[in-house]
Amino acid sequence: ARQGFVRLALQHGASLVPVISFGENELYTRHACFNLIPNGLPWGRFIFGHVPLRHPVITVVGKPIHVTQNTDPTSEDIDRLHIAYVQAVEQLFEINKNNYKLGHVKLEIV
Repeated sequence: ARQGFVRLALQHGASLVPVISFGENELYTRHACFNLIPNGLPWGRFIFGHVPLRHPVITVVGKPIHVTQNTDPTSEDIDRLHIAYVQAVEQLFEINKNNYKLGHVKLEIV
């Protein structure tokens, strides 16, 4: 897992703020007609660029996780804070997903 931001937060005593956005998946829908265009043709990026669809993106900000400065954090310190951050993001998603018609969606953090 990517934990560099957690290490930096610990080293500098910076709070971590869980944030999640809803609606960004709808910005770039791929229509079935685009499957007919061969991949070798310069479509999109080279002609017009990737132009997003008009769809609102809502960003939800959670409560900050306050971090005590530790200039030499151990891997256990980093893991503990990373787990707390991921759980806060998951909780933020679960609390808000029904507001954006995503009640059927399960968040998968990779």
